[in-house]
Amino acid sequence: MAMQTGIERVRIETPYPEDHVNAYLILGDPLTLVDSGLPFPKSLAQLEDGLARHGVRFADIEQIVVTHMHLDHIGGVSAVQRASGARIVVSEAARRIVELGEEEHRRFDAFYAAFAREAGSDVRWESRIWMQKYDWRDVVYVRDGDVVRAGGRDWWVMYVPGHSRTDIILVDPAGHAIAGDHLLPTISANAFVEPPVDPSAPRPKPLLDYRASMERTRALNLSWVYPGHGDSFADHRALIDRRFAEHEARCAQIREALAEGATTVAEITRRLFPKLEGPVVMLGLSEVQGHLDLMENRGEVISAMDGEVRRWMRVTASAR
Repeated sequence: MAMQTGIERVRIETPYPEDHVNAYLILGDPLTLVDSGLPFPKSLAQLEDGLARHGVRFADIEQIVVTHMHLDHIGGVSAVQRASGARIVVSEAARRIVELGEEEHRRFDAFYAAFAREAGSDVRWESRIWMQKYDWRDVVYVRDGDVVRAGGRDWWVMYVPGHSRTDIILVDPAGHAIAGDHLLPTISANAFVEPPVDPSAPRPKPLLDYRASMERTRALNLSWVYPGHGDSFADHRALIDRRFAEHEARCAQIREALAEGATTVAEITRRLFPKLEGPVVMLGLSEVQGHLDLMENRGEVISAMDGEVRRWMRVTASAR
């Protein structure tokens, strides 16, 4: 693209269905890298090559911004910081993950075991699939509304929980948004169920949070969006409206599954996603739970515990 924005994409391959992840170089002062691909040697080599095309080495990076704490976005952070001493900017919601390491792993694993049990599933999800031990130094934690200086301009930080508890997007004065996985052009990002940032809080309802975050983003005047996967795009409102329509379609599928006798999150997930097996079943359970939360919020379904398992049922129109 010929547009001169000072934002350069570095495309890094991944073994996941979306096949690549984007890191972004924001040229100027301070020289900033947003996201960093996976921690594998091949990924780091691609990150290095991508930066080299713009005459930049790891050692030149002055600041690393992390859009959210998923492994395909944070994998290169340690290597770049070791080479450069760059400061790291990440959401305040990531503080426990960054600072507690193993203790936070155990909390996540206990949460997923309890979530699967209540869903009526025997899936095993190890959070270390995407959490690692962090040796990050000089970390700056940002909140909604903070400003981050990068590439000679001020970027406004918006906290957009939904895809994860740690998602932020950056918006510059010209309406360029670096959006991580909050808005993706080709795939619908899973609103992944996670334990609350504050361990004493109840389970978050990620799809409700995601929709609220998207409503806020929809109200912004954005000229161009740089996503974590896929090509950059304009007209973020059309994309958000498409995602909302997909949520309605998914709710309709769940209503049908309930009508046919499914009562647990696991039973509904098997009907909707029969091909899922192994740990990724958790992605399906998460998707279904998010939409049940939405339907419950609208008064369309109710649930009750049956021993260790939660059972869901439709609310008939007369009962509403």
